[in-house]
Amino acid sequence: MSNYSIRDVRPGDAEQLGAAHVAIWKSTYAGMIDGAKLDGLRPAHRIGRWEQIIAGIDDASARGVRTRCAVYVPDSPIADSPVADSHMADSHIVGFATGGSPRDEDPPARTELWSLNVLPEHHGTGVANDLMVDVIGHRDASAYLWVAAANDRAIAFYRKHRFELDGTEKFDSEWECLEARMVRA
Repeated sequence: MSNYSIRDVRPGDAEQLGAAHVAIWKSTYAGMIDGAKLDGLRPAHRIGRWEQIIAGIDDASARGVRTRCAVYVPDSPIADSPVADSHMADSHIVGFATGGSPRDEDPPARTELWSLNVLPEHHGTGVANDLMVDVIGHRDASAYLWVAAANDRAIAFYRKHRFELDGTEKFDSEWECLEARMVRA
């Protein structure tokens, strides 16, 4: 049985976060965003951004923004044994999420889920739900998010968690992608 730990991102995580970020985007957004940009995306392109996020984590937290990651830690039989140390060496970041103050001028809720990303091999484990709850609060808390309008899997996930499309859309010119807003009242 596997185990996930949800924690703050911290110094030393940027390389794993960059690798996970690119792997998630390439598996999720093929055919939904600018293909040439997606094909050219490399972990090194995201590592610098993650270093900036990590360096500003205290300032972001003071503004009500939470960025957390999910770490997969294989089971260890005895926490203080040499075997447990080898299991910790196998741990790795499998997802991340950010949520907090809205970035929009006229938001439909006081909390926005900025991002939620989990490696495909960890879909269905509950770790995405745990990340989401950690950054925006309990499933009854009002919040909103933007999702790629063509991302049926994500839309179904969010509907399961009481978010609904509200008919508002915007075009992301950087990634050439139509985004749809989902709101949980």
